This record gives sequence, structure tokens and C-alpha cells, in this order.
Amino acid sequence: MKISDYPVSEKNLGANYTQARTIFNVWAPTQKDVKVALYDSAKAPFRTLHPMLKGSDGVFSTTIEGDLHGLFYTYIVDGQTEVTDPYSLSTSANSARSAVVDLEKTHPENWQNHHRPNGIKGCDAILYEVHVGDFSAHKTSGMTHKGKFLAFTENGTSYTSVSTGIDHLVELGVTHVHLMPVYDFLTVDEELVEDKNYNWGYDPEHYNAPEGSYASDPNDPVCRIRELKAAIMALHEKGLKVVLDVVYNHTFRTEHSNFNVLVPKYYHRTTETGEFSNGSGCGNEFASETPMGRRFIVDSLVYWAKEYKVDGFRFDLMALIDLETITIAKKALRAIDPEIMIYGEPWMGGLSTLPDKMRVYKGSQCDQQFSLFNDDFRDAIKGDNDGSGKGFIHGNRDMKHQMHVGLAGSIPYDEKTIGFTTHPCESINYFNSHDNLILEDKLRLTTPEASYDELLKQSKLAFNLLFMAQGVPFFHAGNEFLRNKKGHHNTYNAPFSINAIDWSNKVKHEAFFKYVKDVIKLRKTYKCFRMNEPEMIKERIHFIEDDEFKEAFKDGIVMVIKQNEVPGFDGLLIAHNPGHEPMLLSIDQLKEAIIELYTTKKMEIPNDKLLVELIFDERGLLDSPERIDATTHHLVRVDPVSSSVYKIGRLNGLSKK
Repeated sequence: MKISDYPVSEKNLGANYTQARTIFNVWAPTQKDVKVALYDSAKAPFRTLHPMLKGSDGVFSTTIEGDLHGLFYTYIVDGQTEVTDPYSLSTSANSARSAVVDLEKTHPENWQNHHRPNGIKGCDAILYEVHVGDFSAHKTSGMTHKGKFLAFTENGTSYTSVSTGIDHLVELGVTHVHLMPVYDFLTVDEELVEDKNYNWGYDPEHYNAPEGSYASDPNDPVCRIRELKAAIMALHEKGLKVVLDVVYNHTFRTEHSNFNVLVPKYYHRTTETGEFSNGSGCGNEFASETPMGRRFIVDSLVYWAKEYKVDGFRFDLMALIDLETITIAKKALRAIDPEIMIYGEPWMGGLSTLPDKMRVYKGSQCDQQFSLFNDDFRDAIKGDNDGSGKGFIHGNRDMKHQMHVGLAGSIPYDEKTIGFTTHPCESINYFNSHDNLILEDKLRLTTPEASYDELLKQSKLAFNLLFMAQGVPFFHAGNEFLRNKKGHHNTYNAPFSINAIDWSNKVKHEAFFKYVKDVIKLRKTYKCFRMNEPEMIKERIHFIEDDEFKEAFKDGIVMVIKQNEVPGFDGLLIAHNPGHEPMLLSIDQLKEAIIELYTTKKMEIPNDKLLVELIFDERGLLDSPERIDATTHHLVRVDPVSSSVYKIGRLNGLSKK
């Protein structure tokens, strides 16, 4: 039978529970016989078998009377192979059996009365990526539920003098907490707590069931659901939105996955010779373009958005999910919540049989209301991921044009720029995620001779570039206090002793943390760092080109942004200096630069009418702006490897635009 000849079903698949009865539906059109095996407990040795009838739509169905909440089930295929349900809502420990669940019993107290935060959308988002285990597992976390969902519900946690946990997130000022995979994955023993029992979770088994190792009782099918909901509700109550990392591009098991046992070679792409296509680099890739494969992905996303009230999704290897599926999913999700964020990786892990025209690549997000990770800007900031390549923060002048592009939101800013986006919010700006070397380790590799202070300056500059760029900023947990991973570039299965966040680093690098908090506050204070429309960026951002002031800032970047949201000044002048010498601008050069703020370029501004106030530099946000007296001071100075931000205006004659 050809894939195109497979029947398509609209039945509600999985275990459809009511107190009176449960209807089991599983799509398996090529199978001759499927039965439900029902177990009284997670590890019960005995089962009852229940025949299922096959319909013309390829769905095997049966109804079992009575209240089955808390029981476990599997499917027996053709009398020999036992598999779990791909539509499982919960499971027993280690993915062994699917669970029948009354979702009404999974709600934490007051769940139904709580709502998502709203009003944070587009370029106002600040994304903070964190692994559930990393967040609380370290002895310094101050949290009781170490490595668990419930750690996110703990208030008032600390290590010595600093806040940890959810209080830290609020203090930092991020808007969205991006949780690395929280669905059920395979390579962690859910009943074992030890240092080496670790994985990031990009090895999916049950996409709709929470991971049991993050629950206080992995054999209680209600527990894992309720505790994840409690974590989400606690974050929401602090005004933080929640993004889930989803990995629909491949399954961990291939031939023996529940999908493939039920419908062989349907849910996975295959080559002309019948081999599994391996665009994920993990042995297979999910066939999102098939009708029932697409339906599963959309059903799953809608389930998470409705049942768990999540606020966004990050797609792993998004290039492997066909564009039409993303379009359908986007429409379904935005009908639930117009502010739901959708973003992902525009690349693959290997060669794929998915046709090029169907792939989500850089540029395919343009005007489509979803976003992609911007590796061009990432590499311009810090160089390559794991090697010795250097970026702008190292003083690499070859990166200046790409930095201009990134700072302007990666739109086609001028005739020399192709761009990554049509709207800045289509770009997820970052310098590292969980993958590859974390920034601190990258800097130690590329500048091994550098002192602590020199590395500190480079880290500050990286954050400045990230948060003063148009687009959506994203960073990895611990970047804000110089977290390292002991030089390991791929810690997906490294022990907690490498991955767990050591909160003592917040004490050790508290001044740096406060600096990061300041640059986040700067971005949130000035709307001109968060413009949503390309026309606005083209009108309001002006780069001072090298040839205008040659030696004044040969290594750095100077830009002006017009603003009219905050009264009292006309715009900001931002200077980024990655060089080893101070960057100096005379008052006359400064006036030439800022003339772009005004409609009449020949306007004369007497020095005594020029307002220049330093509001941010290597110290962070200044408690009081430092006024530069243009009648007596002739230089604006930006120290080596640092950024400065100035308010610019005209005394007694501010722009009314």
C-alpha cells in the first residue's frame, strides 16, 4: 500500500476517559489484530486483554466500562508485540506502560482560575533557556525539590546572600522561561537519582506525557502532570511565560518505536531503498508531511497549549518539519492564544529526503509570524561555536558588517544587505544555547592568555550586543553569572556535576549578574531597542560609517536611534568598542553623528544647547545620568572592550516628533 492510499481518521486517538467508560482508539491501518492489555498497576504482572474492532479509517477501537482512572495499558499488535500508545497522556516509570488519566484530577489547586500572563509579545520577549534538572540539582540551589518540576514553585530560595530559583528569574527581568524537553524521554532512569543519570531530553518517547524523572513519584501517572502544571502556574503567577522545547523531528527508537510498530514505515521518512532517512542525525526523521504524522504534531501542540496553558514552542531541528505543518500548527495555536511564540532551528543534522521546497530554512519564516535562531548574528558576536574562531567581541573587524545587520534586526537594511528577516521579531538573537560551548568556555578557549577582567569585558560586550540589537534576545541559564561547563562542548549526557547550575557563581560574579540585569532593564526601558516594523528601523536607526570618522572608531560601531516614547530627549547614541584602545569622538563629530535625529540635516546646534548624557557604560546603568558639558568637554570616550549609551537632545528645543 502506498502512503497516499492509507486511510485518514479524525477520531480522537488514545484513551478517551470518562468515569463511566474509556474508549481506546489507535490508528494502525496495516495491522490485522490489535488488543488492549489492561494492568491494575504500574508493575502488575497480570493483565486482561480486550479485543479491538478495526474501522474503515484504519482505527482499532474498543470501549471498556467502568472507571479506569489510574490503570495502565498497552497495545498488543498481531498477538506478539506489546507497545505503548503514541497518544499517551501519562505513563508508568521509564515509559513502560501508558496510563489512563482523569485530567480533572491532575489540576493543582486553583489551576482552572489561573490565566496566562499577557501583553508580552514580539520583540518585547526576553527568552531564558533552562534545563529542569540543571536549575535546582546543585547543592547550592537552596531548593528542596532538587531536579524536579516542583523546584519552580519554591519561593524565597537563596544561596548565602543571593536569590536562586524562581526569585532569581524575576530579579533578572526575563519574560519567558524556555524549558528544555519536559515530555517523556528514554535515556534517563526515572527511578534512579545519581550524578550520571542525566540527559538533555532530545530522545523522545511519549510526546504528550511529562518526563517522570522530574516528578516526585514517576510511577504515579497523575503526579507528573500535576507537578508540571504547578511549575507552569507558579511561573505564570510571577508574570513569566513558559516555552516548551519540542522535538517532533525524530523519535529516539526507530524500528521498535511505538509509531513504527503500529504503522511500519509510515511515521518515518524512508529512502528509495527503504532505509530510514536520517536528517536528524539520530537514526530517523519523523514524516511530518504525512496526513496522520502532521495530525499527530498539531494535536500534540494544541494539547500542550490547552491543557498546560503554555505560551510558546521551540522546535528542535525545525528544518525537518515541513512548512505546511508549521503553518497549520501556527494557525491552530494562535486561535488558542494570539501571543503564543513559535520559533526553532533552521537547520538539520544530516541529509534528508524531505524536498527542499518543503523545508523550514532561513528566510522561510519571513512574513510568516514565526521566528528562527540567527546563527549569522551568533557567529558575528563570538566566532564559531566550538573552535578558535573569533568574533566582534574579540576585536575581529571582519564581523562589523554582519554586526550592523544583526543590530538592525537582520532586515534588508540597505542595498548591501540581504538580511535574515523581513521583520526583526523573526530573528532569535543569541550567542549560545544549550548546544556547543557555553560562552565562558568559548572565551577561555579563544583567549587562553586573557585575564579575568579581560574575559569579563568580553562577556559584557556580548550581552550588550544581544540586548541592544533589534529582534528577540535569547540566552542560556547561567550565562548571567559566567556559568561554565568545564570546557565540554556537548554535555547532553554528561553528569550533573558538569551540567547542574552552581549558584555560588552568582555570589562570585554578583557584579556581573547585576550588569546583565542592568542591560535587560535598559532594553525594557527604551522601546527603541524593541521595534517591530522594518520601516521603523530604517527610519530611526543610523550607523556612523567608518569613512566618516575613520580613526575615531576604526574597530567599533557607533549608531544612533531616534526615539519618541520617553520624553526629555531625541534619541540614543550607542557605541560598541571591541578594540584595545579607547574610542574617542569629539563634540563636533558627535554633532555630525546625531544630526540624523533631526529632520533638517543642516540644523546648527550650539554647544550650549546640546544635551549629551551618559546613561550606561561598563559600570552598567548609572544611578544618575552623567551630563557631558559640550562647552568645556570635547570628547566622548568609550573604554576598550565596552559599550556606552548616551541620551541625545537639545535643551529648550527638543524634538516633538
